[in-house]
Amino acid sequence: MAYRVFNESQTYRGTWVAYFLLLVELPTLLLLLFFFFTAEDKSEMGIALSVMIVVMGGIFLFIFNLKLETRIDEAGVSFRFFPFINSWRKYTPEQIQSIQVINYSPITDYGGWGLKGNKTTKAYSILGDEGLLLDVGEKKKIMIGTMKAKELKEFIENWREGNHGS
Repeated sequence: MAYRVFNESQTYRGTWVAYFLLLVELPTLLLLLFFFFTAEDKSEMGIALSVMIVVMGGIFLFIFNLKLETRIDEAGVSFRFFPFINSWRKYTPEQIQSIQVINYSPITDYGGWGLKGNKTTKAYSILGDEGLLLDVGEKKKIMIGTMKAKELKEFIENWREGNHGS
């Protein structure tokens, strides 16, 4: 029997975060351009404009390049969160004591979205309030955000059976 694979890739591209960022950055840049063209001392305003373009461009590129990837197959659960975690972090079925799809409150449970956590719990999320919670022993839990909770829940049920109830 061929083993199924669950893959998910999440970014901020095309989300409300991307549009919000554009709605904040574009008017700010337009205002700075207006001040640049109406200023008497264009050298100081040019420096300020250049700095703002570099800072806003850097923020824009950073947020648009964040990417959370999840893969579940017969070898276990793997994920990476670019640019923070570039190589795949892998947990075999033997390492995973429990696995479940959960609803959570990003703000109250983990302090928001992104890369969050402490010594015992780590959370990796882009958007939403659903995730995959792994208990990997030694009082360590990992929450990986998902936008495909229903599909993931069905996959995990079959995955547990295929791994003898892990």
